[in-house]
Amino acid sequence: MRALAGLILIVSSVLGTARPLHADDAPLPPPTVIKRSSSSSAPPPQPIAPQPTAPRPLAPQPAPPVHDRPAGDDPGSSRREIQQRIDAYLADDQPLFAPTGMPGLVGYDQGFRFRTGGFRLAINLLLQARYEAFLFDGQAPAPGGDLSGFSLPRAVLSLSGTAECAMRYRIDLDFGHHGGPEAFAQLPGQPFPGPNLGPRAQTASFDVLREAWVQWSPVNVINVRAGLLRTPNTRQLLVRPEHTQFVDVALGSAWTGSSMPGYTDRNRDYGLMVHGTYGPVEQFSYMLAVTNGDGGDDVRGVLDQRASDNPAISARANYAFFDAIGYQEGALRQCVGKPYGEVGLWAYYYDDRLDGPHTNEGDYLRYGIDLALGYGPLSLTAAYTLLHDDSVPTGGVGDSTAWLAQLGYHVTGTAFELATRWSGYDADGGPGGGGVAQEFGLGLNYYLNGHGNKLQLDASYITTDAGAPVILDPYAGYSGRIVPGEDAWLLRLQWQLGL
Repeated sequence: MRALAGLILIVSSVLGTARPLHADDAPLPPPTVIKRSSSSSAPPPQPIAPQPTAPRPLAPQPAPPVHDRPAGDDPGSSRREIQQRIDAYLADDQPLFAPTGMPGLVGYDQGFRFRTGGFRLAINLLLQARYEAFLFDGQAPAPGGDLSGFSLPRAVLSLSGTAECAMRYRIDLDFGHHGGPEAFAQLPGQPFPGPNLGPRAQTASFDVLREAWVQWSPVNVINVRAGLLRTPNTRQLLVRPEHTQFVDVALGSAWTGSSMPGYTDRNRDYGLMVHGTYGPVEQFSYMLAVTNGDGGDDVRGVLDQRASDNPAISARANYAFFDAIGYQEGALRQCVGKPYGEVGLWAYYYDDRLDGPHTNEGDYLRYGIDLALGYGPLSLTAAYTLLHDDSVPTGGVGDSTAWLAQLGYHVTGTAFELATRWSGYDADGGPGGGGVAQEFGLGLNYYLNGHGNKLQLDASYITTDAGAPVILDPYAGYSGRIVPGEDAWLLRLQWQLGL
């Protein structure tokens, strides 16, 4: 009877300690426990080794005192041993044991980060407070004359992270003080009588949504991304705005970007992109995108009768012949005495046709080469781009070239960085007119906390000949109001906070 009572006590204790599969006080049953192991089936718990006992007495004997009992005969000890075996059995399966109620981790590491199980979320903020002035040397255009004022060109909220099954995602919302549609009114010297956002402008493309994509990343060499994404381009237009040496992109880069759809401060379009890295130290990287070709228009293509059914194709390939630096400018991440170097090739083609009735809107080809070099406190970014427009509605064939040479020096042992650049474009006819426009710039950066908190001051002297008005770029501050053949100064002071 004592053995039977002990057995009942042990079983009831185990059942009282373990959580029932279906709790009466829960509206829904908790998830079923799944055991994963390297073998096909999990080994069952080992049975408890029997304890040696004395021969059964012929007559009933009084129970020994509790303190004289062997440890194996203590019901409490047996219950503890059974519970320990159950805990050890489930120890490796804790993430599966309660997948809907796992504890998470919260912290800050280049963004506010949240993690639970296989899910990650990072929240980043970018604020750029700027004062800028555009001062004309010659005859100031009317109305307005010299232009100046304070602005908040970028106020970006970014949500990014990972999910189970090798998934990634990103959403960028920009509430900044961009030029807006009113900036694209017809102005003296402006080459286009409307939005300068590509060969076939549809809307001002200044929606709050800047990027939104989902990506599957099974291996480094293959990452499949779909949604509203940045398209392959010249290097400086792939550097995020918070990682630039100057307050904003160069004149030649703005010319390149504005000649393709989806240009605001970077080129974006809806579509699909495959990208990745490969090689022993991942020195090779590539991007290949198929997109709508009409930029970040907020009208769905299947409903938009203005759009072409032909896709735009863009691609880029990088080779790091020294250490790779990625898409950023400056020397903040360089190792002293260790060089980095990357060369890139890219191309873009869009056969723009409007069906019903069939209308030729032009063939647009852009391609170029760029270079990033660095050693210690020195950094160099250079690019050369060729642009070819054929059968465009505004007339004939247009060819142009754009260039950039940008040199930086981080003063050793300080938070100061000096930068200088020469950039511009040479347009030979076509929809943008003809002539040469150039920019000569000097910049000074003070890094309070890297790119996360920095002050930037730059000055650019912009010259044009008789046939080359400056393009309109509300983000970079190029107003497009220089009278052809005149010159101007662009002065900018910016305080950037990136969290």
